[in-house]
Amino acid sequence: MVNMISQSASALSEAHEYISQGEPGQAKVVLENALPDDLENEDLSTAISFCAFWIDVFESLQGQSPFDRGETLMSQWCNFSKWVSDIDNVDARCVYAFKKGVFTRAVEEYSQVEDDGDPKQQAEIFRKKGLCSKRLGNFESALESLKTANSLYPSQAEILAELADCYDLCGETKWAKILFKEAFYIDAEKVDLENLDSPLVHGLIDRVENEGFAGRELKEWIPVYGVLLGVFNVKRGLRSQEIGRLKQEIYAKENELKDPANNSSLLVPRLMNLYFWLMDYYLLSKESTKKINELLLKIKILDASIYNEYFDFDEKSK
Repeated sequence: MVNMISQSASALSEAHEYISQGEPGQAKVVLENALPDDLENEDLSTAISFCAFWIDVFESLQGQSPFDRGETLMSQWCNFSKWVSDIDNVDARCVYAFKKGVFTRAVEEYSQVEDDGDPKQQAEIFRKKGLCSKRLGNFESALESLKTANSLYPSQAEILAELADCYDLCGETKWAKILFKEAFYIDAEKVDLENLDSPLVHGLIDRVENEGFAGRELKEWIPVYGVLLGVFNVKRGLRSQEIGRLKQEIYAKENELKDPANNSSLLVPRLMNLYFWLMDYYLLSKESTKKINELLLKIKILDASIYNEYFDFDEKSK
């Protein structure tokens, strides 16, 4: 029995090495040779089924462009992760080996994409390389890729959020707070929450989910609770042009909210976030108390419970 266990462990170890090198076919052979001597070993049988899945995926890459191969690997990893989450007691070492093999291959594919002179496309490639590097635990490398993506195509919510995520994972909490706040202000709906791993944002997501929000509403309420909980507590000055756009958007959203045909469940948190940005501007520029009180009244009318939480936090933070 001890010898059988030792042989199975050795086979799994060898298979994991092949898998991490992107060779699930070789791994499957090793595992299938070991299985007849240990038929009740669930780690062996599960790993074999995982190998079969990725063998099919890798075969499907033939004939695709490098970019499409990278996209296929990323999307299939999502499918694989959902499958793994439904299985009890999965060997974490096995899953990590697949993660290493898949994302290392994905980085290689994205790196082969030729520069066609389109900054938007190039930014997307660097964003994907950053995501792959982050999945591999190479946070510094991911940070550099995402910085490049942001420089090529600035002010994109999804890039800023993922850049913030890496900053937090690298211990740069201040930058993480600034960029998360910015990303959710620009376009909360474009932030892909499944791509975010940092404790900072996951704690916030959990809190908003506990309030009963999900889907699109969840994304819009995240920046609101980010302010209420003191997570998005780093303020920045706004240029006059930005102030103009902010006030125009507030005016537009207030008018949209008056129309019962519009979705207030999304408009309310979006407008609340805009109010908080304007409040930051008033406080930083030392605007008159009258303007601040007028804005506080708007917040109270929009949602009294949020007003009370904001007021309580503001008092405690003084």
